[in-house]
Amino acid sequence: MVFRMYLPGVLVLAAGGMAAAGLKAAQQMPGDLGTLSLYSNLPAWTFGVALVVALTIGAVQTLRLRLWDRGAIAGCYVCGCLLGSPRAARRGLGLIRHCLGCGKVHGVNHHRLSPHVVPLAVAVKDTAAAPVRSVRSLP
Repeated sequence: MVFRMYLPGVLVLAAGGMAAAGLKAAQQMPGDLGTLSLYSNLPAWTFGVALVVALTIGAVQTLRLRLWDRGAIAGCYVCGCLLGSPRAARRGLGLIRHCLGCGKVHGVNHHRLSPHVVPLAVAVKDTAAAPVRSVRSLP
């Protein structure tokens, strides 16, 4: 789950590094493309912008993880992981959210149908002694 969340920031940083390296190599070329005096700071600025974007993505994902850990953001009822952003379902069936841990699909429109959450019956005889299955409660 954490890998899926931080991967876009790492990819932006890697793309910025490769773009800066390509621009630095293009500066060494003769002719109009390699005008070193005009674009001397362009590789550094390219990498700097990529670094700022990657850090922003990382900060947003860290904030989402902190809110999920506190219980302010909904989690998956199967594995307990964080849910992704709401997206349109196929054939106009409303909005869905994918679990970032197990990949299950969760509907978002159920709160309009029933304002109160009704728990499902569980096939456990003694519910008081049954352990709660959650990612947050693992040691």
